Amino acid sequence: MTHNASVDESIAIGRRTALKTVGLGLAGTALLTGPVGAVSARSDELSHELKQTRAATRTYRNVATAREDGYGTMVSPYVPNMGFHFVNPGLVAADADTEVNLSEPPILVYYTTGDYNPGPGDVHDPAHDDDLRLGAVEFAHAETGVAGNVFSDESTSRTLKVSESDGWGPIPGAPLMAVHVWVHRGNPAGVFNPTNPTIE
Repeated sequence: MTHNASVDESIAIGRRTALKTVGLGLAGTALLTGPVGAVSARSDELSHELKQTRAATRTYRNVATAREDGYGTMVSPYVPNMGFHFVNPGLVAADADTEVNLSEPPILVYYTTGDYNPGPGDVHDPAHDDDLRLGAVEFAHAETGVAGNVFSDESTSRTLKVSESDGWGPIPGAPLMAVHVWVHRGNPAGVFNPTNPTIE
């Protein structure tokens, strides 16, 4: 993946700002409620992780940039309620225990806009790259039948409609397990839910 200093800098700045905000919030919470502040810190960790992933992949709203960085070597047929999956095979983890970089998901999921209306199973037409919008990213590993653990949702105080572990599942036709993370388009079914009802 091409190194992007501006993204790294924005992540670093975001981390400092988030930590400062969290620190101020925890100080006030501790005065009022004591131990509850620790729960807030864990909750903010998940939020920070999701923001980190969103910020690092924002550049891939431009499909040409994604292709330049190795995504698009493999593109799935159109999947209803998801879209097209652009894969960077070099970023797929070997197994569920492989350390994952939150800024480098192996799969980008694009939905369509405008007059581009592919049906289920249709192959993507590169002439319509400009009609794609980035909706989600996907983390994946090659150990089938085993859920990964990329985010800190297991210790969050947030109410999640779908946990990360429940979001993991096999990719049809490929020896991979993966989890969708809807950080670029809201998903009323949950950030880790495989499908998004707002996408046809």
